[in-house]
Amino acid sequence: MVDALERVEVSVRCGEERVIVAIPRENFLYAIRPKDVPAVSEEEEAIRLSIQNPIAALPLREQVRRGMKVVIVGDDLTRATPRERIFPVLLDELNRGGVPDRDIIVLIGLGTHRYMTQEEIEQCFGREVAKRVVICDHEWKEPQNLAKIGSTPGGTPIEVNKIALEADFLIAVGSIIPHCYAGYGGGGKAIQPGICSWATTGHTHILPLEKDLYLKIAGQVENDVRREIEMVAEAVQLRFIVNTILNDQGKIAQVVAGNQIAAHRKGVEGAKQIYERPIPGLADIVVVSAYPADIDYWQGVKPLSYAQKGVRKGGTSILVAPFPEGISPVHTDLKKFATLPYGELKRRVQEGSFEDLVCAATLLLHAKIREHSQEVICFSQGMREEDQEALGFKRAETVEEALEMAYATQGKRAKVGVIDCGGDILPKHWESEL
Repeated sequence: MVDALERVEVSVRCGEERVIVAIPRENFLYAIRPKDVPAVSEEEEAIRLSIQNPIAALPLREQVRRGMKVVIVGDDLTRATPRERIFPVLLDELNRGGVPDRDIIVLIGLGTHRYMTQEEIEQCFGREVAKRVVICDHEWKEPQNLAKIGSTPGGTPIEVNKIALEADFLIAVGSIIPHCYAGYGGGGKAIQPGICSWATTGHTHILPLEKDLYLKIAGQVENDVRREIEMVAEAVQLRFIVNTILNDQGKIAQVVAGNQIAAHRKGVEGAKQIYERPIPGLADIVVVSAYPADIDYWQGVKPLSYAQKGVRKGGTSILVAPFPEGISPVHTDLKKFATLPYGELKRRVQEGSFEDLVCAATLLLHAKIREHSQEVICFSQGMREEDQEALGFKRAETVEEALEMAYATQGKRAKVGVIDCGGDILPKHWESEL
């Protein structure tokens, strides 16, 4: 046990609750969370102004007209996008452009996530929106719902939901936060992987394998994966985006709209100011809250991967998350192969042994985390012990127990860093090689 009279107490999110991480002052190195920036004073007005004054595009109402069939891709419940506040304004602007609600469909960009229930749809998009327009899942499991329209120059097959392909005008709504494969989310990512096939998504997600970049892309918006994403979105004729950047309270700090690339890059500039947080050094132990990416480990692997930028190689990572849906309700290979080393996984992918390349990419990211951290300790009320063991994690009943386990490995003088809301945070320090 590490004894100290004075402790630093840091509160971190664990699902809808908060837990206290208590660290002796002599061990404390840093605590970071999204930067506290002011929210826009009037959210509805900020959304409307962004749509009326878009970046590198004409105002939305000047681009649409009566008789058009409009499809809006909105992200699913794994993202914190304030859909219920964006969509009413967006629908009103389309109405002003001559497009009635009956000619608008909202397609949920699930990627390869599980389908949403009607109750979840109403909760995410708001009952008002659900009454106004048809909202449907991207049913990626059904091949008849998809159509192939070609390939990118990089060889990515472009297989997309037919509903989007049949639209006269395609819009995407999302939020801009760090992302392990695309550098930053938002923009064309609503299309790929949002409404594409398993094959299309597998091809883009496996691209970092060639240069072993799985822990290095987050925060680097210009990368091979992002370029493929945007080429797919261009081929599908994504015409307009509306993206939000949220502050540490989940309020809208900025809204960007317009061209899928120009508007997105402008939004990334603002997102970097909030989500990339400086640290004084690399910790021996990092405690990371997976919130808001904490519905399952499929999402939780992202904050855990970002946290590696804040811990030295050979350190200990402590993951704090509820994970009510366990490892993944869809990608079962993640549990089956989670303890294989990176080199073995890479060999199997190159030999064509993995049918599910989307899962293979997550396995490779997970393996890189386990290469960097000597151990990962998990405190989770929702994930079963056998699932934690399958991931190669050590289990702790409390955060306090997790810290004691970590001190036993790293020594009683170990320096500790804490990351709250780790699904949105990139630690930044010059010593980090990641």
